[in-house]
This record gives sequence, C-alpha cells and structure tokens, in this order.
Amino acid sequence: MQRYNFGADDDYLLKNNKLGITTMEQLERAEQYAFMIRALQVETERYTIKHFTKQSFCSLHHHLFQDIFTFAGEFRDVQLSKGNTRFCQAQFLDDMADELFAEMRREGNWDTTVQAVERLAYFKAELNMLHPFREGNGRTIRIFLHAYARTKGYEWHYMNLVKDAYMNSMIQSVTNTSELRRILYDTLQPI
Repeated sequence: MQRYNFGADDDYLLKNNKLGITTMEQLERAEQYAFMIRALQVETERYTIKHFTKQSFCSLHHHLFQDIFTFAGEFRDVQLSKGNTRFCQAQFLDDMADELFAEMRREGNWDTTVQAVERLAYFKAELNMLHPFREGNGRTIRIFLHAYARTKGYEWHYMNLVKDAYMNSMIQSVTNTSELRRILYDTLQPI
C-alpha cells in the first residue's frame, strides 16, 4: 500500500478493515495475502471479466478486496493525491468513468503491436488518473486491462514490469505517455 497525501488515510483503512486489524503493518500483510488469493482466482478463470464497464470494474475491485475492506468495489468520496499528482475529483468520478468505459466499449480492433501499445498506454494512464478507489487502484487496473488486452488479441505480461521504471512511467503519464509506451512495448505480445 502506497500512502496517499491526506492525514486520515491510515485511520480510514484501519477503521474500515473487516478483520479488526489495528496496525498498518498487519493490515498490509493481510491485504497482500488476501489479494494474492483473489488475484489467483482471476488468473485461473474462477472469476472472469466479461464486460468492460464501470460496473464490471467495480465488481473486480470488490472481488479482489472483499475479504479486507468494507468499501471494496465502491468509488471514493474524498480527494486523493500522491506526490504532486492529484487524481480525478470525487464529484466527477462517475461521469468521467462512464465516458472512459464507453470509449473502451467502442474501441476497435488493435491491428498492430504499435497500435496496441498506444491504446493500452492511453487507457492505463486515464484509469490511473481516475483512481476511483481508496486503495487497490493500480492492481485492479492492471488486472482489468490485462483481460481487456486479451479481447484485442494481445497478452500483457504486466508481471514482467520493472517496478521503479514502471512507477516512474506512471508518474510521467500524467502529461506524457512516451515512457509508459516504451515499457508496455516490452511486455505486450500478440496472442
């Protein structure tokens, strides 16, 4: 869990965990374990993403974090930022998400790897700026877009991402996706 820039974050997570955990260290360990199990269910297709809608995105987040957080699958109602990055304001989340998921549903085929990289980088950066949940945004987005890329004929090997380079590319993607595209090019292959 990477901390957001508002003071009540840890308190909120501790108060809204289903296990009654009282320290962030314990909560982080429990969350990692529970997430790993739920993510494996997605990977082994015991949980499938069939539609690429706001509802299916929220359902995926709920699936991944239902064992830990009471707010799993629910959009946040507070402002979030990390470092110098301010994410979508809470009051605009629903409308912005509706627009983005409608765009995903209208998306045509990805005919080349270059096009696939360009479009995946675009959707990755846009979903990241939405940052609709209090916790678990990056993991939910990666799993969701992995499934989406498959529908376009591409396998995204996001487990091969180098963490520091990937995180830097995500920070830069607020204004420029060139570094993110470079990283994605190395992890995206036609099926």
